[in-house]
Order: sequence, then C-alpha cells, then structure tokens
Amino acid sequence: MQAYKSTTNFEVKWELKRKLLHLPGLLVPFLYAWQPHALLVALALISALYYFSELARLKKGKSFPLLGYLGEKLSRPSSHLDLAPIYLAVGLGISLLFLPFKAALVGTLLVCFCDAVAAVTGIQWGRRRIFVLKKTYLGSFAFFISAFLSLLLLLGWPGALVTALVATLVETFSIEGIDNLLLPILGGLVAQLFL
Repeated sequence: MQAYKSTTNFEVKWELKRKLLHLPGLLVPFLYAWQPHALLVALALISALYYFSELARLKKGKSFPLLGYLGEKLSRPSSHLDLAPIYLAVGLGISLLFLPFKAALVGTLLVCFCDAVAAVTGIQWGRRRIFVLKKTYLGSFAFFISAFLSLLLLLGWPGALVTALVATLVETFSIEGIDNLLLPILGGLVAQLFL
C-alpha cells in the first residue's frame, strides 16, 4: 500500500476544473421535469458526439472542436477511450426514466456534487490511499459527509445515513469513471426505500 501521495498545485486546479463540469448536472432533474423528451434527446446527442469525438482523438489525434477542447483541458490524459462523461449521461438518464423524481434527485446530488467534493478533497488534502485504489481515505470520508448532509432534508437522518454509506462504498470501489453510471442509479434506488 502506498502510504502517501504528493499532488501538485496543477493537479488540484485541473481536478477542480474537471469536477466543476459535473455541477451543471444538478440542473438535469429539473430540466427533465420541464422537458423530459428534449432532455433525454440532448443527453443522447451529447453522448454520441462525445463518443465520436473520443474515437477521432484516438484514431487521428484530433477530436471535434468544442468537445476536443473540453476533453483536452478537462479529461484525464489517456490513450484509451474515456467513457466517464457518457456514463454520467446514461446514469442520469436511467435514474430519471425509472425512478421517482426525488430518488433521481438524490442520485444526481451524489454524482454531481458529492463526487466532486470527494475528488477535490482527496487530491488537495488526502494522503493515505485506500489499498491499491486511486482513492484516499479523506476523499471517501468527504464523500460520505457531503452525501449525508446534503440528503438530510430529502430523506431524514436514517435514509441519509444508509444512502450515504452505500453511495460511499460504490464511489470508493468504482474504477474508471463507472461511479458516474452507478451513483445516480444505485443511490436513487437506496433513497427510494426512504421516500
């Protein structure tokens, strides 16, 4: 187990910018309540454009102008297909289609707000990693606390506690951005038990 990791100021700023892109996702449930079909079409189109932009990046080294710029500035550098943004769109879409509004709202809070709090906290101040994972104890603790506190009004303390605990485990042990898919769905399913 690697006990400590060092981070640079650049890494902290980069992760903060990346996670700030999640925050507009907090509007998704409200946009869905207003224009459900238009929102789902928009999520599908954005996901498809992003996917083809990523394929172009991997094949030719260049991607679509706006998506390429955002990907270059905000994605994790890699030589493989980064599916995290697509997972986010699909996770939000599934939770909105199949869960009650409040449960989908819980899932959205978990993936768009709490995940950002965890990432920034873990990179800035987290030193001890959890086993061989890229996650830190402090980042996971920050996820749990932010989830519990943000869900108190929606679920009451027992629901907030259980949902925060399950979501923290999902976020902590997820790899390669799959938490973007799982948090809105599983978090919403658990929350539904307390609504």
